[in-house]
Amino acid sequence: MRLLFLFITIIITFSINAQFPKFEIGGLARSLSQSSHLDEQDTVNNDVSQDFNIVFDLAIKGSLNKYVSLYSELRMGSNLEVFDTSSSYLNLRRLLIFGDLNKSFSFEIGDIDLKMTPFTLWNSVQEGNVNENLLFSNYRNIQNYENFNNENFWRRQGASLFGNKPLSKRDTLNYKIFGTRELSSNEISIPDVFIYGGNITFFNKSFSLGVNHVDLFTNNKGISLDTNLHNHVVSSKSSFKFNKLELTSEFGISKRTNHFSSNNKWIDGEFISFDFKTNFSKNLVFTLNYRSVSDDFSSPGAQTKRINHSMAPNLFPLVGNSSNNREIIASDIVSDISFFSSTSFYNRNIDYSLDRFNPIFGVSEPYGISTPNRQGISSMIEYSDSSNIFYIQGKVSLLNDFIGEGVLEKRKYLSYLLSSNIFINKLLGFDKVILINGGFNYSNAKRNHSPEIFVQNVDFNNSVLDLGLDIELIKNLHLLYGYKSINAQGIDYISIRDDNFTITSFQKFEINTNQNVSSVGLKYDFTKKSSLIMNYQNIRCDYENSDLSFIINQFFILAQIKF
Repeated sequence: MRLLFLFITIIITFSINAQFPKFEIGGLARSLSQSSHLDEQDTVNNDVSQDFNIVFDLAIKGSLNKYVSLYSELRMGSNLEVFDTSSSYLNLRRLLIFGDLNKSFSFEIGDIDLKMTPFTLWNSVQEGNVNENLLFSNYRNIQNYENFNNENFWRRQGASLFGNKPLSKRDTLNYKIFGTRELSSNEISIPDVFIYGGNITFFNKSFSLGVNHVDLFTNNKGISLDTNLHNHVVSSKSSFKFNKLELTSEFGISKRTNHFSSNNKWIDGEFISFDFKTNFSKNLVFTLNYRSVSDDFSSPGAQTKRINHSMAPNLFPLVGNSSNNREIIASDIVSDISFFSSTSFYNRNIDYSLDRFNPIFGVSEPYGISTPNRQGISSMIEYSDSSNIFYIQGKVSLLNDFIGEGVLEKRKYLSYLLSSNIFINKLLGFDKVILINGGFNYSNAKRNHSPEIFVQNVDFNNSVLDLGLDIELIKNLHLLYGYKSINAQGIDYISIRDDNFTITSFQKFEINTNQNVSSVGLKYDFTKKSSLIMNYQNIRCDYENSDLSFIINQFFILAQIKF
């Protein structure tokens, strides 16, 4: 009731303020119903049914005066499975106060979105996606919306001050500082955790030069705890443009320490990255990158994963007649949707230590391009024709360990990706959409060991295949098909690090698994902002080195309206 009162007060204030020229109202409404059941061989687990979880998000944006504006999102939710108000709730999703202090400075207070560079502060996308069909991407977009994953931004609670200052007709100075509280203290054993940072960049028509800094630290004041952690990351980024060429570089260091521990020593890491980009033509782009990231480079804001693989999935965490725990798989990441953060395995916190990852999605870059102990080159080429009929993207990476882990030998990593969209209807001159899309990503890690140490060689392969079909049967009615396959096979040794970022042991990982997801459905677009989707999904998982295998069948009905 207090949230509702606050929201009504905001609207009334806007309405009666004579200096308030306008305000905007928007939002969305979404209803999701799903039914899931395991195959007939599982006689213990009950079917799972969620009948029409309804959420309604109302957004209001307006100016309090010429210096201060406000943006807020109020969520109202319910479940039609219960025909009363016992399952209804009211939440404040976002509250942001922002404005301009003058021509050179602006501010934000509240739920702010932050992003810097892929090595300092960067929210890398979740794994298992190459070029998904509309069925899968629709549910993945809901996951991103529910967990505040807006592109590569982190949603934090804090304040930021930013702006730009023209130095001449061609030169501009951009700057930003911010501070947020990552975790609040319980005043007994858990300390406050904060993040602060900033950047300053000089922009010219031909080049730019900037400096970035971010620090994740704890404050143990008033707590009997022998830790006070800091993790600084400082980088310098520059770019140079000449005709169709663009050269970009970034290099930096990380400094990680525990001030109050007996081993009060700074753990220093470093990285360097160079990018070369050229437009051979309007439709053909080529990019080449070289990077070297040391084994002790620690950047929580860039290395934290969106998925918490330490948690169990919400849907059927036990399979095989409740005799086997199962891990989070690709279909969970896409469609195991939770409207409550307490039950979601999506990670909304920036973690001080390296997060656990699932090797079946690949071991070459589990933490994006800021993955520690990697060096090598990668290239990408993109082409699209002028009529937007055909699009293709290709990537190749050749990496190796910066230093050997546990042995002198270094792993070598090979990965490549190919994805494409083809509008068949444009080729044939049809008005109604016929789209074929897909992608394939393969990666391999190898390391040969000396026979004297009696340790099996590293040889690990994984692949992700996405296929999709979109056929417009009649106006606004689409037949959709999506297929996803993930295969992983081989042996690797996953490093285990302590709080000082030091590798203390290794976990042997050996697997031979195949995961397939097939989905078929219908989508009707009432307008550009409202649609209805009904689809069936089949999930098959087989683990050849164990008795674990299962099949899940699911039915979904999704209605969405944006305004």
